[in-house]
Amino acid sequence: MFSSGGKGKNVQNKSQGNRELYSVLYLLAMQQIHVNTKGDARNPLLRAYFESKVSGGKTKIQALLCIMRRLVNIIYSMMKNQTAYRMPVLKEPEVTEKKSRRFHRK
Repeated sequence: MFSSGGKGKNVQNKSQGNRELYSVLYLLAMQQIHVNTKGDARNPLLRAYFESKVSGGKTKIQALLCIMRRLVNIIYSMMKNQTAYRMPVLKEPEVTEKKSRRFHRK
Protein backbone atom coordinates (compact mmCIF):
# COMPACT_ATOMS: atom_id res chain seq x y z
CA MET A 1 0.00 0.00 0.00
CA PHE A 2 1.04 3.52 -0.62
CA SER A 3 0.03 6.33 1.69
CA SER A 4 -0.38 10.00 0.94
CA GLY A 5 1.25 11.84 3.79
CA GLY A 6 -1.10 10.62 6.49
CA LYS A 7 -4.22 11.82 4.66
CA GLY A 8 -5.76 8.37 4.82
CA LYS A 9 -5.67 7.78 1.07
CA ASN A 10 -4.34 4.26 0.85
CA VAL A 11 -4.26 2.80 -2.62
CA GLN A 12 -3.05 -0.56 -3.75
CA ASN A 13 -1.34 -0.91 -7.08
CA LYS A 14 -3.58 -2.93 -9.40
CA SER A 15 -0.60 -4.67 -11.00
CA GLN A 16 0.31 -6.41 -7.73
CA GLY A 17 -0.91 -9.97 -7.35
CA ASN A 18 -2.71 -12.42 -9.56
CA ARG A 19 -6.26 -11.11 -10.13
CA GLU A 20 -7.53 -14.44 -11.49
CA LEU A 21 -6.26 -16.31 -8.44
CA TYR A 22 -7.77 -13.64 -6.18
CA SER A 23 -11.17 -14.02 -7.83
CA VAL A 24 -11.07 -17.83 -7.50
CA LEU A 25 -10.16 -17.60 -3.81
CA TYR A 26 -12.80 -14.91 -3.27
CA LEU A 27 -15.54 -17.12 -4.74
CA LEU A 28 -14.29 -20.12 -2.77
CA ALA A 29 -14.32 -18.11 0.47
CA MET A 30 -17.83 -16.83 -0.24
CA GLN A 31 -19.03 -20.40 -0.80
CA GLN A 32 -17.44 -21.58 2.44
CA ILE A 33 -19.14 -18.97 4.64
CA HIS A 34 -22.47 -19.16 2.80
CA VAL A 35 -25.51 -19.87 4.99
CA ASN A 36 -28.51 -21.65 3.45
CA THR A 37 -32.16 -20.82 4.10
CA LYS A 38 -32.24 -23.18 7.09
CA GLY A 39 -29.42 -21.23 8.74
CA ASP A 40 -26.79 -23.94 8.29
CA ALA A 41 -23.32 -22.94 7.09
CA ARG A 42 -21.49 -25.00 4.48
CA ASN A 43 -18.35 -24.89 6.57
CA PRO A 44 -19.35 -24.10 10.18
CA LEU A 45 -15.74 -23.69 11.33
CA LEU A 46 -14.89 -21.04 8.74
CA ARG A 47 -18.27 -19.34 9.29
CA ALA A 48 -17.55 -19.11 13.03
CA TYR A 49 -14.07 -17.74 12.23
CA PHE A 50 -15.60 -15.16 9.88
CA GLU A 51 -18.16 -14.06 12.48
CA SER A 52 -15.49 -13.82 15.18
CA LYS A 53 -13.41 -11.53 12.95
CA VAL A 54 -16.42 -9.31 12.18
CA SER A 55 -17.39 -9.11 15.86
CA GLY A 56 -13.74 -8.34 16.64
CA GLY A 57 -13.96 -5.09 14.68
CA LYS A 58 -12.91 -6.07 11.18
CA THR A 59 -15.02 -5.15 8.18
CA LYS A 60 -16.68 -7.96 6.23
CA ILE A 61 -14.18 -7.71 3.37
CA GLN A 62 -11.27 -7.80 5.84
CA ALA A 63 -12.78 -10.88 7.49
CA LEU A 64 -13.25 -12.43 4.05
CA LEU A 65 -9.56 -11.80 3.31
CA CYS A 66 -8.72 -13.68 6.52
CA ILE A 67 -10.84 -16.59 5.26
CA MET A 68 -9.05 -16.45 1.90
CA ARG A 69 -5.66 -16.57 3.63
CA ARG A 70 -6.78 -19.55 5.72
CA LEU A 71 -7.96 -21.32 2.54
CA VAL A 72 -4.57 -20.72 0.92
CA ASN A 73 -2.90 -22.34 3.93
CA ILE A 74 -5.29 -25.31 3.76
CA ILE A 75 -4.75 -25.79 0.02
CA TYR A 76 -0.97 -25.50 0.40
CA SER A 77 -0.88 -28.11 3.16
CA MET A 78 -3.11 -30.45 1.13
CA MET A 79 -0.76 -30.17 -1.84
CA LYS A 80 2.37 -30.51 0.29
CA ASN A 81 1.11 -33.59 2.17
CA GLN A 82 -0.86 -34.98 -0.80
CA THR A 83 -4.01 -35.43 1.30
CA ALA A 84 -7.69 -34.88 0.68
CA TYR A 85 -9.69 -32.24 2.51
CA ARG A 86 -11.40 -33.42 5.65
CA MET A 87 -14.16 -31.23 7.02
CA PRO A 88 -13.20 -30.25 10.58
CA VAL A 89 -15.69 -30.84 13.35
CA LEU A 90 -16.83 -27.75 15.21
CA LYS A 91 -16.47 -28.34 18.92
CA GLU A 92 -19.40 -27.41 21.08
CA PRO A 93 -18.49 -24.89 23.76
CA GLU A 94 -18.32 -26.46 27.17
CA VAL A 95 -21.05 -25.31 29.48
CA THR A 96 -19.98 -25.01 33.06
CA GLU A 97 -22.69 -25.05 35.60
CA LYS A 98 -22.16 -22.40 38.23
CA LYS A 99 -24.18 -22.41 41.33
CA SER A 100 -26.55 -19.52 41.15
CA ARG A 101 -26.81 -17.42 44.24
CA ARG A 102 -30.40 -16.44 44.19
CA PHE A 103 -32.32 -15.26 47.16
CA HIS A 104 -35.36 -17.37 47.68
CA ARG A 105 -38.40 -15.81 49.27
CA LYS A 106 -40.13 -17.81 51.92
